[in-house]
Amino acid sequence: MSRYGVLKPHHLALLVFVNACWGLNYIAGKIGTVEFGPLYFSALRFVVVLVLLAPFARWPQAQFKTVISIGLLLGVGHYPLMFSAMYLTDNISAVAIAAQLVVPLSTIIAVLYLKEQVGWTRTLAIALSFFGVVLISFEPIGADHVLSLLFTTIASLAMAAAAILMRRLDNIGVFNLQFWIAAVASISLIILAVLIERPTWEFVKSTALVDYWSPVYSAIGATIVGHGSFYYLLQRYEVNDVAPFITLSSLFAVGFGILFMGDQLTTRIVLGGLLTLVGVTVVAVRSAPVK
Repeated sequence: MSRYGVLKPHHLALLVFVNACWGLNYIAGKIGTVEFGPLYFSALRFVVVLVLLAPFARWPQAQFKTVISIGLLLGVGHYPLMFSAMYLTDNISAVAIAAQLVVPLSTIIAVLYLKEQVGWTRTLAIALSFFGVVLISFEPIGADHVLSLLFTTIASLAMAAAAILMRRLDNIGVFNLQFWIAAVASISLIILAVLIERPTWEFVKSTALVDYWSPVYSAIGATIVGHGSFYYLLQRYEVNDVAPFITLSSLFAVGFGILFMGDQLTTRIVLGGLLTLVGVTVVAVRSAPVK
């Protein structure tokens, strides 16, 4: 049972708002990666986070190696691939649904490396979530549709591995952790962007200031406000109280994709999405500790 029992109305509203922020981040990511390129966009995003969270920075002491490992998994693994998937896709809804695989992948890693036990319910739910993404992959949406889903799945695996490492952390504030992740990710992504995308100084100078809204939103709306508010709620409720809402971000992304990007929901995407989101929700609820 949670500390407060049922979520209070204003906390429920905050949880829905957080998911809306994350859902809109898919739109910002799609627009931003087309404007800047996925690596340069990711670098800009983390530079903003780094600057804004600098006042919260504290040396993580004995946990520094774990924090660096998390930063590398996210900065070199998750975000470059995730934003590359957004760049490649012609249907942001499909990527948003596939991104939920981080939940079953976290469970698989926990079984393999932490020796956690899962029953038939979670096993079937994991299989269901993957089957849903496979079903979506058969939808003929653009030349890079399957590649974008593959990138999303690998990015989700990197995020799942980072989430497992986060379990080892003790007494590190959320903004402090986000600062150090941003520090590692910024350096990594700037190097990758310079080596691969090669943004020129002329391009930087010619980009209108208003066009930087997408990395700024991604940094503030998705990371600082979104993750910060989510951890605020986790300090007040048990995980199993908020777990049923984790797929809302994908539903918001689907809605925003239809509204702003002209995404088309085919029967295969709807069916595959439902299978994936149901499977992910079951895994999240069954994995959450109950006290």
